[in-house]
Amino acid sequence: MKKLMIYLSEDVHEDLRQLAFRKRTSMAALVRYALDKTFEDELDVIAGERALEEAARNPDSTMTLAEYIEKRGQLRRVKRLQDA
Repeated sequence: MKKLMIYLSEDVHEDLRQLAFRKRTSMAALVRYALDKTFEDELDVIAGERALEEAARNPDSTMTLAEYIEKRGQLRRVKRLQDA
């Protein structure tokens, strides 16, 4: 996790502090939650683009759809055997 410093008005800071106290969490957790909910779709797009760029740079780290489906099927069989 990286550190980010932001400036808030005194009123917003106090309101956020009160909300954090009421919810028994930290101000930072509230800000992270708000950012995630506000920009969820855009952040997902950026993460997807980053994954595609990594796959293009290192194609050996990828698998075909058929390999993925086969692996998922094997994982389900193992899970069913463990649950039995």
